This record gives sequence, structure tokens and C-alpha cells, in this order.
Amino acid sequence: MSSSQVKSATRVLDVLETLAGNAQPTPTMAIARECGIPKSSAHHLLNVLQERHYVVYYEREHAWGLGVKTFEVGSTYLRRTPLQRLGRPVLEEVCAEIEETCHLAILHGADVLYLDKEQPDGQGPSLVTDIGVRLPAHLTAVGWAILSQLSEAQVRAVFGAGPMVNRTGAGPDDLDSLLADLGDTRQRGYAFDDQMVTPGICCIAAPVFSHENLPVAAIGISYLAAKSDDLLVSGYSKVVAGAAQELSVKLGWQQQGSGRTAA
Repeated sequence: MSSSQVKSATRVLDVLETLAGNAQPTPTMAIARECGIPKSSAHHLLNVLQERHYVVYYEREHAWGLGVKTFEVGSTYLRRTPLQRLGRPVLEEVCAEIEETCHLAILHGADVLYLDKEQPDGQGPSLVTDIGVRLPAHLTAVGWAILSQLSEAQVRAVFGAGPMVNRTGAGPDDLDSLLADLGDTRQRGYAFDDQMVTPGICCIAAPVFSHENLPVAAIGISYLAAKSDDLLVSGYSKVVAGAAQELSVKLGWQQQGSGRTAA
């Protein structure tokens, strides 16, 4: 490969990473400036990427954003990771047993990223937790399940000193409240989301551990809040704890001497 080809490939990656790091669509001039390339070169690269559907141009904003092909490539990677491959049959088993929607998610900064989802046959509740969706970790049961296994210093490092968003009026509104909730979660052994993401939807989740005894993911069960009671919560918490432990063992986790449990 020639040096010019390497340079072009580097610029393409710089453009995609710039768009991925910006919350809003980005004008050509701003992309060129952030990537350190001439505006004419940025414009040419963006047009090529647009033809291949890696970026999309928003006429009204006169700016660029990531295209559907980028999501497809990322989703393919997620589907092929060991975590997702090993987790898929676990989700299928849980879904078949309790006929509720099940999720597998990881912590991604201060958000959770949903890697996989299994739904029962027939009409179920409408959920925002599709594969590839990111949600604030402090508002989800899967997020609490993972965060509860981190130290206070690690949790503070994740969230910093900024304000915490709220979706439904439920859930912690500051870091101290979150830390208290995480302490309760850790003691209980599972996380419980009482309509923090979507009104009318509850979720129960448990952490998944790696062979290094680190919390790498969480399995969650979502269900209608109207059917929630102590008996159901108790039953679902045992199911999700068992599922999380099963996946942890598949990932090489060993409870003996770990100082942690996988549920």
C-alpha cells in the first residue's frame, strides 16, 4: 500500500471518529478543522462516504452525521463478540421460561449499550432498549447492576461532577443518591428499575463477571409495572441472577476465592 493510500485511509478514519465523537451533526469546515485536513479533501472524503452510506448529509443543518452503514458494521462486531455469542442462548432460555423481554448490556462511559435482546412471541410492551441503543446508566437496572460492583471512586470517575439527566421523574438526581441506591443494589444482589426509563415498565437485572472477576455486563428482564408485586420480583430476581451466573461461568468466572458472587 502506498503512503498516499495510507494517508487517505487515516483521514477517512479521522472523519468517522470525529462524527462519532460529536453529539450533533457537524459542518464540513468543522470536520476539516478537527481532522487537520484541507476543506476540499474533507468534502471529497465525505462525498465518497455518503455514496457508501457511512455518513449522511443533513440539508437543513448543512452538516454531516454517521450513516446507517456505520451502525450495521458496529452491530456486526457486537453480534460476533464472545460476550454476545455466549449470552444469546442464555437470553433465549430466560425468555422462554418467563415470557418476558430480556437484555444483555454493557457499560459504555456513563451510559449502557444494549448488545442483545430477546422478546417473547406475540405482542409485548413497547421498549426503547433495542440492540445498539444507549441509555443513561444511572436510570437502568442493567446499569445499576454493573455500577454496584464498582468502587465509589470508580463510580465518581464515571459520572464526574455534572448534573444527572432524568426521563420520568424517577431515579437518582445526584451522585450521592445514586451511590446510596447502588449500595442497596449490591446488598440485595440484583438491581430494580421502577419506571426510571419508560413509564409503565420495570426491569430487574444482575451483573455478569469475566474470568478476571470484573463486572463486564448485565442481564435484565423488562416487564409491565402493572403486574409487579413482591412475589413476581422475587421470582424474576432469582431467574435473572441464575442467568447472570450462568453467563459468568461461560466467560470463565469462578466464584471460589473471587470475593464476589455473580448475582
